Amino acid sequence: MIGRRGFLGAAGAAAAVVGFDPLGGGWVTRAEAAHRPGFDRTPALDGELVLDRPSREAVSTDLGNIVHHTPRAVLRPRSTRDIAAMVRFCRARRIPVSPRGQAHTTYGQGLSGGLLVENRHLDRVHSLGPHVAEVDAGVRWMDLAKAAYAETPRRTPPVLTGYTGLTVGGTLSVGGIGGLVGGLDTGLQVDHVRELEVVTGDGVVQRCSPRRAPDLFHAVLGGLGQCGIITKAVVELVPAPERARTYTLDYTDTAPFFRDLRTLLDRTGVDHVYGEFRPSGSGMGYTLHATAFHAPEAPPDDARILRGLAAEPQVTDTGYLDHAFSIDRAIDALRETVGWDRLVKPWFDVWLPGSSVEPFFGDVVDSLTPRDIGTYGAGLIYPQRRARTTRPFPRLPAPDDSPWVFVVDVNTVSETPEPGAAYTEAMLARNERLYARTRDRYGGTLYPIGSVPFTRRDWRAHYGDAWPAFQAAKRRYDPAGVLTPGPGIFGRR
Repeated sequence: MIGRRGFLGAAGAAAAVVGFDPLGGGWVTRAEAAHRPGFDRTPALDGELVLDRPSREAVSTDLGNIVHHTPRAVLRPRSTRDIAAMVRFCRARRIPVSPRGQAHTTYGQGLSGGLLVENRHLDRVHSLGPHVAEVDAGVRWMDLAKAAYAETPRRTPPVLTGYTGLTVGGTLSVGGIGGLVGGLDTGLQVDHVRELEVVTGDGVVQRCSPRRAPDLFHAVLGGLGQCGIITKAVVELVPAPERARTYTLDYTDTAPFFRDLRTLLDRTGVDHVYGEFRPSGSGMGYTLHATAFHAPEAPPDDARILRGLAAEPQVTDTGYLDHAFSIDRAIDALRETVGWDRLVKPWFDVWLPGSSVEPFFGDVVDSLTPRDIGTYGAGLIYPQRRARTTRPFPRLPAPDDSPWVFVVDVNTVSETPEPGAAYTEAMLARNERLYARTRDRYGGTLYPIGSVPFTRRDWRAHYGDAWPAFQAAKRRYDPAGVLTPGPGIFGRR
């Protein structure tokens, strides 16, 4: 590890970063300084600027293991000042800068061939109150949930992603779907942000909110890092339940699955619903998970919740945090047994209008084979009440006559860490075909965490009538275009 302020012995001192050579295009270490006159000195940092190859290669891909792009340097910040200083330094030299949380996108969205900022090193919970928490962008939702639950009275974020080992800044940059907590009547994670601290593309630290620099606030939430790097967030907290009762129902046919899903969406006492689908040799199988949160002394009325459903349920009752972290435990098990982090994950993730989801399943999903998901993958469907979404991003489908929109995930995972180029190319081509059909036939839009190749024209069509405002925010807050080139929204990767 090579640091600006820390080093290991004389060798570390000689290798410490002191500047950047604009002519040679490389970072300058202390040992090289005497032989490379005329370089630009880097600013003093509280954290570290890392140049060694193992550190750079460790952040050269993301969860998908499809796109590989090794940065020229890695910033491990210990303050917002570090990020602002290095963004200013990089902007003046046209060096691209990308923030990275836990890197759970799958197509290189957060990669950079310039400077990569590891925001996970900003991991402090600054304050916890009855209604809000102020946290660094690198705080994981799991850690915030634990800290809030330990308060008296117990609190929780109103929306938690299914996998809670993700950073606050990372999920707020894409949207944040309620995987096991929130969703039906809560909106997305971006809908529960009161205020942000952001470093813009010109290296300025700004606080923004719906009333203070609202154009920046709305461009950053769900904005894929194009206009600013989130460094702190003030997020809402709500009372936390103590228990979670989940009803799991299995189906072999699409019609009863969707009939019961729509019944449960409007059933009093049900707080969360999501579905799974899995192709097999004998057809498509489906599972519904409906959860009711409750106090131990006031359990849900099982008979009322289950009345009229087509399938017999399996009922489990767990503590709230046990429920919230159940997918984390499953992923941790896959890490230990099959090397989850090294598997290739060409995911396909889209939003669908409520009126299109059944025909979409009858057409697109029913065409999937077991290989399209894999032994370690998952097909998922998350309902969301449209009226609860309050931010311009992520882009949802055009309104229809349904109060619901749905996220559908085909979370494909390879069987081995190196399935071969042919596998990856085939799955990316499949994603392109599926997306074209989703968009053209069913009015779907992209949820941009997956692996769907997009051109700049595709992005412009994706943003639609929001494009002019988004483009104006990009020009205002990142005029040199150095922030987050990975998605290719305003230029090449």
